[in-house]
Amino acid sequence: MKKLIACVLALVLLCAATALGEIGDRLSVANCNEYITLREEPSTSAASLAKLPLGAKVDEVGWAGNGFVKVSYRGQTGYALASYLSVNQTYRGSEVNLSQAQRYNVNLFLSNFTETGFVWPSGCYDKSWVNRALLTRFAIDHCWFNRQNRLEWGEYFNDNNVRLPKSQIAPIVQKYFGVDIEPSEHPDYMDYRDGYYYWQETGGHTNDGFACLKRVEALGGSRYSVWFNIYGMGEGWTNDVCYYTQEQARKAYPVAGTEFAARAVIDTGSTGLGDRSGWSLERFTVDRDF
Repeated sequence: MKKLIACVLALVLLCAATALGEIGDRLSVANCNEYITLREEPSTSAASLAKLPLGAKVDEVGWAGNGFVKVSYRGQTGYALASYLSVNQTYRGSEVNLSQAQRYNVNLFLSNFTETGFVWPSGCYDKSWVNRALLTRFAIDHCWFNRQNRLEWGEYFNDNNVRLPKSQIAPIVQKYFGVDIEPSEHPDYMDYRDGYYYWQETGGHTNDGFACLKRVEALGGSRYSVWFNIYGMGEGWTNDVCYYTQEQARKAYPVAGTEFAARAVIDTGSTGLGDRSGWSLERFTVDRDF
C-alpha cells in the first residue's frame, strides 16, 4: 500500500481549535505534497474513506473537534485534519432584511428540501457536482409529500403497493435545481421496472422538518446565502410555520438536545425574493451533529 506522503505540519497538531469557517464554506486541501486522508471518524487511526488530493475542494459540514473538520467531498462525508485545509470560498455577502412575505418564501422553498431529508446522510450538495441518485430520490420524495396525485397505487411485484412514473423526475429536478438530468434507475429502497419506480408504503414516512431562517445575505446578482435551522423533525406541520421566527419555531417545536443547523445558496433568477417560482438551489449543507 502506498504510504501517505508526509505533510508540512506534523500530526501532533491535533489539539482543539476553532472551525475554519462556517457550515457550508468551501475549503481547499493545502499544506501537503500529494494528498490527505478522509476518515470515517475524527481520529488518525480511523478507517480511510478516500484520498483528498492537494488542491481538492471540499465543503465544511461541521466542526468535529480533536483537530478534525467534518467535510463532504463529491457526495461522501467524513473527517479531515483542519491543519491541511484552508478556506477557499465563504459565500458571504451583505445582510438583507426581509419582509414577512419574503421570509415565508425563503422558508417554504428550503422546506421542500428539509422535509425530504435531502443530502442526509451525505451532508452536502453542490451544483458543480450533480448526483443523479440524490436528485432522483429528492423528486420521488417531493411527490410523496407534495404531489400525491402523481402516485399510482396497486398490488405490484415484490409486495410493492405504490409507484411513480419516471417521467415525473426530470421536470421536478429542473424546477428546484435548474439542471437537466437523466434520472437514476437505482434509488435506495426502491425497485425500478419499465419506466416506473416502485416501493412499499405501510404507514407512510414522516417528514424531516421545516426550515426557519436565521439570516440572509446577498451574494450579488440573483444569488443569496441563507443560514437556517430545522424544526419539527418527524412531526406534522402546515405551510403556516414558514412565517415563524426562530423564537416561534423553537417554542412550537422544541428539540431534544439537538437543533439541526443548515446553510444554502439559492438563485432567485429574475423573479427576486418576492416570487419563488423561478428559484433554484445551488448549494445545501446540513450538520446533523451540530
